[in-house]
Amino acid sequence: MNITQVREQLHLLIDEVDDIYVLNGLYRNLLSDKRQREEYEREQLEKAKKQGRTGKHA
Repeated sequence: MNITQVREQLHLLIDEVDDIYVLNGLYRNLLSDKRQREEYEREQLEKAKKQGRTGKHA
């Protein structure tokens, strides 16, 4: 393998690492968004339950 081939392989590996880094970042953001959405939905459900109980007794 000559130096040009080594450089080409190195650049390909760097590109792959960059792609993996970007994909991992996207995955972490999606998981975070999902957790926030689920937490918000739980909070809204709890509020609706509390309002339902309060509304029935009034």
